[in-house]
Amino acid sequence: MKTKVKAVFKNVSLKHNVKSVEIDEESRQLKLTLTNMGVLLKKLVMVKDRKSGRRLLSEIVEGTTTFSLDHLSDLTSDGKLDFYLIGKIGKRRIHRRIGFNSNLKQIHFIDDNSKTEFKVVKTTKNNLTTNVLKTSFKQDTKEIKGIGKNFYIAGTIEDLNNQKPVQAELIFKRRDNNKFIGFNLELKEHSPGIYDYSGLIYLDRFKEHMVVNSRWDALIQLRNITRDVIFRRPLNLQSYSSFDREEDRYLVNVNNTEEYLTAAYATMGLNSLALWYTDTAQFARTYNIAKGKTIFNQVSESQPLNSKMVFFESFFGKNYSGNPKYVYEAMLKNPAYKDFTFVWSYTGQEASVIPGSPIIVDRQSGEYYEYLAKAKYWVSNIVFPVHHKREGNVYLQTWHGTPLKKLGYDIEIEGPETLARENFYTESRNWDYLISANPYSSEIFKRAFKFEKEVLEYGYPANDVFHSDDKKNVELKAKLGIPADKKVILYAPTWRDDEMVGSWNHSFELKFDLEDFYQNFKDEYVLILRMHHLVSDSLEIDDKYQSFVYDCSKYDDIQELYLEADLLITDYSSVFFDYANSKKPILFYAYDFEKYKDEIRGFYLDMEKDLPGPILKDSEELVKAVRSIDSIKRDYATKYDQFYEKFCGLEDGKAADKVVEKVFK
Repeated sequence: MKTKVKAVFKNVSLKHNVKSVEIDEESRQLKLTLTNMGVLLKKLVMVKDRKSGRRLLSEIVEGTTTFSLDHLSDLTSDGKLDFYLIGKIGKRRIHRRIGFNSNLKQIHFIDDNSKTEFKVVKTTKNNLTTNVLKTSFKQDTKEIKGIGKNFYIAGTIEDLNNQKPVQAELIFKRRDNNKFIGFNLELKEHSPGIYDYSGLIYLDRFKEHMVVNSRWDALIQLRNITRDVIFRRPLNLQSYSSFDREEDRYLVNVNNTEEYLTAAYATMGLNSLALWYTDTAQFARTYNIAKGKTIFNQVSESQPLNSKMVFFESFFGKNYSGNPKYVYEAMLKNPAYKDFTFVWSYTGQEASVIPGSPIIVDRQSGEYYEYLAKAKYWVSNIVFPVHHKREGNVYLQTWHGTPLKKLGYDIEIEGPETLARENFYTESRNWDYLISANPYSSEIFKRAFKFEKEVLEYGYPANDVFHSDDKKNVELKAKLGIPADKKVILYAPTWRDDEMVGSWNHSFELKFDLEDFYQNFKDEYVLILRMHHLVSDSLEIDDKYQSFVYDCSKYDDIQELYLEADLLITDYSSVFFDYANSKKPILFYAYDFEKYKDEIRGFYLDMEKDLPGPILKDSEELVKAVRSIDSIKRDYATKYDQFYEKFCGLEDGKAADKVVEKVFK
């Protein structure tokens, strides 16, 4: 307890935001400006060389502190300099790493005097650091343009150390497999020590290696008269553009075909050049997000927060569902929020399903970013496209399930989820509150997301439907045309990380014998399919089964499907944790169990010991289990009760009200 109190005091005392970080060329100083600092009156900033431990201290005057570039280059010639805020409690010093706000510009600057390259960047943990490296060359990019189906690039090289390069090359490195493709550049010395370079980048050279959504980083390489490599660094675009608007980073596109293009763009991390091969639809979505971020920044600078506006989004705006839906409906019922303005991000099929007459915005629209910038409160169950929030924003992350599969920093097997870690880490720095359904989830979330703020361990608002007094049949059968006398099997599998056919595009087909299923159960049951949102567009069902199979993958709210279902079939999806609130039987159809466990992502639970139902590994076993579901229910009764107590024991029908009371003040 004492340690926890100290940690809280330290966080409060050394609270801060970084308003700006810049390098002044005239004074040759790095200037850091901080705002919203904590309660300690006297504070210093320390710069520390990560390798040697050597450090510099500078006092903060009216929120600003400076460091000479000469002093920084003396501290290290090839290392990383980390920034700390220092305070005093009596005679004892306390310190805390200075964070890197997502809205800050990262800097790539070469100082002629000290012949040192400074890259002011963020670490993977979203802290401020400066990479320092002695250099013999200074590079400037002057022109990037498309010529036919190729790129033309030109710039200058300044030889700072009389290295006398005779050959220049542009090397492209593919990020996911380190494949290299190189191009010779024309190099001419037009004055002593100053060289011009230029050349064409022929995209045909990439042809057999251009997989959809592959990204290639550009490195400029110089050789001397003996053909030794004397310089190799990312191509620097720092002086090419200020990139004041996010969309300015997309410099030029070349159409490979009608459907695919290659975009040359400036990276966020280093303002270096990269190529991105993608389909035109994906590029349009990404470009719209970039334009949206510009709108967000402009509104943030010109308009105050609306203290009575709440912005809701569930599953990237595809559904009116999940915990955000039930938090919203609790607010609608509460007279304390009758004057609030509610905004929903929604691109689903029926906006009329959302009660309360909220403002509805499309994720691809400029309005989306305007309202996101205005709203004091954000509510989401995944992530927003803007990775920083305004001062005063309150972000409620509701999440969307109890984890069976490993998450975030707990994933050890390399794959698409591990590649997303940094984005999720950046996103979780913005969360003020995170909802958890049980203590088991709380422990995992804190570790996997490196989340240090407040976890609301209240149960999930979406699961209130299982416990509320007004629980009723939602007449889903009539709505979907299901015969009233048929029982319902709900099949809700997860998506598999290894079924990607592009960047976040996935394939899927049913892995059991649908004809056998149909012949055995058509008289007693109907089968509702609820595929993961990442694979729902990839499923096709023969018209022969239209009276038996109901594809509800795009049905907004899975909670309503839970209430209607008599039996759940799933695999590694977290849906069974929520469905267990119903106390109705669950079957686990895990046809690729060994592969998934060992190769794809890994589990938190021992599935063979902990699950409240049998694991079935082929279609024949699955059909047999459905036939004998009553005996399975009896056999698993004790294990089911234990599972319910551990994972559903907090659910009491009041989670939404508790969350609303805590967050929206």
